[in-house]
Amino acid sequence: MSKRNSFAMSPKTEKRIKLVPPDGGWGWMVLIGTALSNIFNQSMLSLFSLLYGDALEAMGHNTQGAAIVLSTMLFVTNFGGPIAGAVIKLTTPRFVAVSGAIFCTIGILLSGFSTNIWHLVLTYGIFLGLGLGFIQNATFVAINSYFKVRKSLAVGLAMAGTGVGQTLMPHVVRYFLEHFGFKGACLLLASLSLHGICGTMLIQPVEWHMKKVEEEVVVDEKMHLLEENNKVINKNKEYNGNGDVNHKGQVTALTVTSENGVDKNIQSPKETTVNAVSKEKLNGTQDIPQPKKTLMRKIYELFDISLLSSPRFLNIIIGTALIVVSIQNFSMLYPFFLQKVASLDKQNTAYCMSAVAFADIIGRLTLPALQDKYKIKARMMLILTSTWLIVVRQILAYQTELHVLLTLSALYGFGRSMIIVARNIAISENCKMEQVPSAVGLGMLTMGIIVPPVGYFLGWIRDYTGSYALCITSQNLLMVLFLVMWIPDMIVIYFNERREKRKSVEQTLSQ
Repeated sequence: MSKRNSFAMSPKTEKRIKLVPPDGGWGWMVLIGTALSNIFNQSMLSLFSLLYGDALEAMGHNTQGAAIVLSTMLFVTNFGGPIAGAVIKLTTPRFVAVSGAIFCTIGILLSGFSTNIWHLVLTYGIFLGLGLGFIQNATFVAINSYFKVRKSLAVGLAMAGTGVGQTLMPHVVRYFLEHFGFKGACLLLASLSLHGICGTMLIQPVEWHMKKVEEEVVVDEKMHLLEENNKVINKNKEYNGNGDVNHKGQVTALTVTSENGVDKNIQSPKETTVNAVSKEKLNGTQDIPQPKKTLMRKIYELFDISLLSSPRFLNIIIGTALIVVSIQNFSMLYPFFLQKVASLDKQNTAYCMSAVAFADIIGRLTLPALQDKYKIKARMMLILTSTWLIVVRQILAYQTELHVLLTLSALYGFGRSMIIVARNIAISENCKMEQVPSAVGLGMLTMGIIVPPVGYFLGWIRDYTGSYALCITSQNLLMVLFLVMWIPDMIVIYFNERREKRKSVEQTLSQ
């Protein structure tokens, strides 16, 4: 009796072939191509003052002119994210990434011929901004489709290209300006940007490289019997008669024997129509006409606006925007803090900035590997690294000794790396695979909306109070607000997962 019960309790399984992402393979070539594009294109953001500073002064513009061009570029980059997501759904990530690299090359090339600030707004602000927005969205979508287990490591390796570019390219730009002038430097940088086109060409469709994995699937006996019963019912409904229908929905014509003994098929149009309708009613396959989609409905589905109806998704994209604006404003403020508060000369300031960049590269290479090893979710990594940055920056705001500043700069760069790597992963973890392009685009759009006013407000605090320490504290308060938004949601998710596990265990024991 016990053997019979144990046999009945054992679920029936069958082996099936499943296609899964390669989690490596050609995905490593995609990472190399993305890193190559980031070195020569994404690093252009940090090169603006060095490359275009003297040209703006020759045009009669100083800080305000630079702010106009940079603001335009950041605005177009962030608002280009949703456009890139929609185009990816219509085409492929490869097409969008290559198009973005071409836009970047054109923007850098034409900027060398600028004679007034509006030329720079068009070339650097619009062309380069749109190209960077396309590249950011498309390359992340491609990496997300190639990697499942080692996704954080893959994104970290690709983003390391940006850190390498920000470390090396300033020296390259300075050499070009000294030996070839402004126009020559732009032409040479455009030629280097062509490497980005070659890199993005390596982004092949993931369908070409999917792996076949054999897995055992538990077969539901009840569903299996239900399917068999449906087949029997359909066979019973199938009959051939004078003008009746068979199970394939084909009309069987009347068979008449002529005088010559030859069979002829005769079928009246009226009978054909009646029998076709009866067949549709019999099998329940009558097609119901679908209403045509309006233009607004098509746009709604193309951009996946339905994502915005989820409070959790809104919480995620607003939270990531807050931490990004916090680290962006600190990066702009930090050199002035070192020179005016810590009284460091340009050489020691460069040492501290290099410590940030070098530690950032190390963090992008090591922290994602730890995240994958211990299976830490991207949202939890953002919470942990944000807490780390709050402590480090608050201590740094009151330091003036060079060796202390170098140490804290390295600690800050190490933690900042994970913010850059994990923010898009956190967005993608909470949506379907086909929604990732639109989700990342909506995240970029949120940054485009939040960054300018919040950044302006933080700058006003610095100008009004004259205190760098108070401004850094305000930046940290943004991260505190981010933690207040995310931690309760993470607690809810934790208890929901525990409840689901308990239910699954109880169901297993009750069988």
